[in-house]
Amino acid sequence: MEPQQTGKRSIALPITLVILVFSLIGNVFLYSQFLQNKQENNYVKGQKIFKAAIGSKDYVEKMLPQLDALLQSKTLDERYAIAFLSGQAAASGHALVEFTAEAASVIAEPEKINKELALAYVTDVDKGLQTIGHYDGALNETDAAYIQGLKSAFETISGILSGFNTNIGESRIAIIRLSSGLEWARLVEQMQAVMKEKSAEISK
Repeated sequence: MEPQQTGKRSIALPITLVILVFSLIGNVFLYSQFLQNKQENNYVKGQKIFKAAIGSKDYVEKMLPQLDALLQSKTLDERYAIAFLSGQAAASGHALVEFTAEAASVIAEPEKINKELALAYVTDVDKGLQTIGHYDGALNETDAAYIQGLKSAFETISGILSGFNTNIGESRIAIIRLSSGLEWARLVEQMQAVMKEKSAEISK
């Protein structure tokens, strides 16, 4: 009987080791798949952030010339043309709203970012530019001050957005890193401060 028990033990041990090895290989494979999927998700997230940042810059760059043109306008016909162009530019404002929402989704304290503020700001700007200066001649003092205030706010926001590196589009690693928040989310917090400060001034 004793030799048989020894034989059984000698067979059971390698079988156990084989099962253990396959189990470890399976766990390593599943974990590597998990990491790969996580990285891919972060890349997709980073692409959305990058696209929203580029769109936000585009929005600001399109709006500033229209604000300058309004300040220099002398006739109602000029302002009708400017209102049309500013309306087209306002369509890019959704990117600023998306950029804000993306920041709220990655920071540790999302309550610091008011997603509704960005939407209200973009909407109020568009509304103001579509309704201002409906009379002939140069802008009156009140309207000129309103546009100047808008211009000042957009210049400040433009300066903040310049802190976002737009030269990383070809770097997969850099795009993935955007999903962790890093410095760019702080830019959104700074823009929120500007919007909050200027919202009362630009609402019409």
